[in-house]
Amino acid sequence: MSKNIHIVGAGISGLATLHYLKKKYAARPDVAISLLEQSSAPGGTIQSVVRGNCLFETGPNGFLDSKPRTLELVADLGLAGELVKAGRGVQTRYLCLNNTLHPFPMSPGGFFGFRPMRLREKLRVFAEPFVARGTDPGESVYDFGARRLGKRFAEFFLDPMVSGIYGGDARATVLKAAFGRIHEMEQQYGSLFKAMIKLRKGGMPKGTLTSFRQGQAQLTDALARRYAPDVWFNEEVKNITRVSGRFAVVTATARHEADEVFVCTPAYQAATILRETSPALARELEKIRYSPLAVIGLVFPRKAFVSPPQGFGYLIPSGEKKEVLGVLFESNIFPGRCGEEEILLRIMVGGARHPEILKRSREELTTLAVKEIQTTLKASAQPVETFFAQWPKAIPQYDRAYVAAERGLEEELTKWPGLHLVANYLHGVSLNDCIENARQAAFPLEEKV
Repeated sequence: MSKNIHIVGAGISGLATLHYLKKKYAARPDVAISLLEQSSAPGGTIQSVVRGNCLFETGPNGFLDSKPRTLELVADLGLAGELVKAGRGVQTRYLCLNNTLHPFPMSPGGFFGFRPMRLREKLRVFAEPFVARGTDPGESVYDFGARRLGKRFAEFFLDPMVSGIYGGDARATVLKAAFGRIHEMEQQYGSLFKAMIKLRKGGMPKGTLTSFRQGQAQLTDALARRYAPDVWFNEEVKNITRVSGRFAVVTATARHEADEVFVCTPAYQAATILRETSPALARELEKIRYSPLAVIGLVFPRKAFVSPPQGFGYLIPSGEKKEVLGVLFESNIFPGRCGEEEILLRIMVGGARHPEILKRSREELTTLAVKEIQTTLKASAQPVETFFAQWPKAIPQYDRAYVAAERGLEEELTKWPGLHLVANYLHGVSLNDCIENARQAAFPLEEKV
């Protein structure tokens, strides 16, 4: 029996879904699978911009190599030889407090030597094993940290961690939704310290930040090339409806019928195209909020710094009242990102706490980024090259509204067999998460291929 499947969206979620569906139905020539993408290129926020001898990432700059699923996909595409790993010299990370960089403590000794915290604040952290388990499944990351480790720890470490990963607000981000493993550790072991001791004995998984020689887009480009006949660009889906047991996928120029549809767009776009099919689904999708983000790349001559930046980069706690969330020392992390006598820095601006960046011009935001580098890293010159990307809705926020929406989406989707949602607003925002979620969507555990 023949079958038509349509995928909407050619970001990593959609392209990975296409890959796994192609594998699933490799022996079924009667199954037609097509992917529709509104723009003229694949990748979504994953774009690797090359200008001169510089390579700038507009979105995620890598993935941890601790997940076999991603490495299997890389091998399937013949890209294993193209992988590049962050060097040992970038293990040092910093917190920026009052325009001064403080190494992120990586050991008990380093923690006790962390000067911005007072002794009693440090001792409070080590009282963590005596704190009772939490009982609120909607507890925020900040409240969790303050309860278990003290307010100062939450302010200095958990707050910037959430802004660095999600562009989010630690006081609004739900721990169980955003960092489910940490929630599980507390519930299972009663203490994070006890959990780490137990897990270290069993071998805790570790990962190295990894990318590709030509940038992250090398992965999405390879997927798009492999399945080129089945990827249709410049096909914006206007809506999806259900007619006589099948789906009608309507674009500006055509109407496609499908037995199954995988919607791999951001939540707000999914809400628009599914509104006619299910107003209830659209309402749940609209609850999911996104943080805005501007990503600015600045290339400086190495001689502009008396002490060239070392290590990985730094994050800035929200208590510093800056619109800049953090800076990555890109040319330190991966080789060949710029010339040997240059330094490429990537500055993240905005996030959930600073929606006002959407009203700023490119020039204003670039000036803000340059000022940050001149103030904190003491650059004595202007950049010789700049890159810029602005994402009004960059990263989904795993807050209480998201938790409510997730429950509603799961319930509503049971009414629409053949309709699937696969995107980073469900079950994780990382590249590894998106690939794993695509695999699970193509091969549900209960389904026999």
